[in-house]
Amino acid sequence: MAVACILLSAFAALVRAETCPMHSSSSSPALLQGSMKVQATLSVDERSKTSKKGVGLPSSTGYGATQLEALNASWFYSWGLKPKITVPDGVEFVPIVATAKYLQWSPASGCHDILGFNEPDHSGQANISVSEALKLWPQVLAKVPTNGRIGSPATAGNPVTGSWFPEFMAASPHVDFVAVHWYKGAKVDKFKSDIQEVIDKYQKPVWVTEFAPQTIAESTADPTKWSQAEVNEFVQEVVSWMESNSMVERYAWHDSKSGTSWLYDDAGGLSETGQVYAAS
Repeated sequence: MAVACILLSAFAALVRAETCPMHSSSSSPALLQGSMKVQATLSVDERSKTSKKGVGLPSSTGYGATQLEALNASWFYSWGLKPKITVPDGVEFVPIVATAKYLQWSPASGCHDILGFNEPDHSGQANISVSEALKLWPQVLAKVPTNGRIGSPATAGNPVTGSWFPEFMAASPHVDFVAVHWYKGAKVDKFKSDIQEVIDKYQKPVWVTEFAPQTIAESTADPTKWSQAEVNEFVQEVVSWMESNSMVERYAWHDSKSGTSWLYDDAGGLSETGQVYAAS
């Protein structure tokens, strides 16, 4: 697993917004209501702490330390190179070179792992060709600190049967672990088989950096396609499987913002799905 980023305590207060280590924090007033609701429904003893469990937390949501602590996440990323929130104790920030434009900036100091391009095969995301990604890859690698590790680009398409990722990997770029996105319903067996196929194909550790039964768009269009009971079972089963699989190093649920795949309710507290994820 990734080594926790460490800063000298004398500088922690000065650089906490610019670094990825584990920090202490105080919750903002706007988020206290959500925090109180979480504590009322899920005690600390009922939550499961694991170094693998994480979450994608976009800075645009207004969520922060309160949500990370309630979810019991050990790490998070926010589609950027530096955190825009105060990082709580026991939580690691992981930078991501989400698109080519991020190559002009430096990642947060003190970090160990860095994620590669976000969905380069998607027109609304990184949106770059395989040849361009390979051309830029040395610049991505230059962001990785000494003894750090780099995650592969995470594609929107299937990383085994699709066209973008197999072509990228065929060029043998330096990749320490494969990042995977998965949205194919509350289907436990399908999830397990798809992730195992990635492991078998590339013979590298895997980070499932986005997963949920539905994407944001799918949840908006059909928020009850998967029942709460089906999603609860899916969360418990796949998290248990990933925890027991040594080749799955980390995983991060992707909040669908509505329906049964969302993590947080309108008040900023954990939804039922969020509570199950926190406890799994």
